Amino acid sequence: MRILLTGASGYIGLHVLRELLADGHEVTALVRSPGKLGPFVNMPGLRVVSADLEQEVLVDQTLQGHQICVHAALLWGEPGTELDLRDTVVAARLFDAAGRAHVASCIFISSAAVHRPFTGEMSEDAPVSTTDLYGATKAAGELFLRAACAQHHMTGVVVRLGPVVGPPAFASGSFRTDRRLAAMVTAAMDGRPIEVVGRDGRQLSDVAAVARAIRLMTAASNPHPTYICVDQAVLTWEWMARQVVACLDSRSEVRVLSQMSKGQMPRFRTERIEQLLGGPAVARDALLAHIHYLAAVSR
Repeated sequence: MRILLTGASGYIGLHVLRELLADGHEVTALVRSPGKLGPFVNMPGLRVVSADLEQEVLVDQTLQGHQICVHAALLWGEPGTELDLRDTVVAARLFDAAGRAHVASCIFISSAAVHRPFTGEMSEDAPVSTTDLYGATKAAGELFLRAACAQHHMTGVVVRLGPVVGPPAFASGSFRTDRRLAAMVTAAMDGRPIEVVGRDGRQLSDVAAVARAIRLMTAASNPHPTYICVDQAVLTWEWMARQVVACLDSRSEVRVLSQMSKGQMPRFRTERIEQLLGGPAVARDALLAHIHYLAAVSR
């Protein structure tokens, strides 16, 4: 199958690229910096197109002849400027262009942030409501995907992620981390206290499980329109802080400043993604590898 992948040189994109190529697909990687593809650049089945997603004519031409488009790129402008809208504009144009190019299916990597504020038990079918600009950007991208699918009779699949963890796809490959994890690692390396709120946590996304899920979506004959791809377990920030301290053999003290209100911790249901993967998207080992990598590159 011919698949166009945007953001192929990014942290998530490189894992998706490796998974798709290993599965025998012909992948066109649309990237601004081909050098960031590292050892993958010579893998069989890969075609590299050096382009910016804002080069509309080139993107339109590149989409021709592909059956699937996977949109993993993220464009972000300076806070407080009109450039905040770049990611939404690019996504809207890409999905419409894919429809006009007769692409059969688009897969969009979104975020669980579209569900903020997190309360109670949540699922893919819960109404979208967000309290930050990032969540609003992703929610807008989802809406533009649905519009393009309705207009062009195209299939659209949204994959919502939590904080993504795991090592890069190769030693010097692109890497991204949740700022709270990065702050914990820095504090632990300095021997400073790590301060957290008790009973506050998140369901993490193992980057390898995300890539595997996207590969399975490309082969699904009738995929669900939306998946939340997170581990079924809610890991508290206190527990994660203690893992950071243990992994780094740090003298740092974990201080619980306050407690979230009693009752059920917010949690996403995971039956849908588990059905696709054939089991839970367990992220604990990926978290430990993530912590070790963060420490290594911070030294």
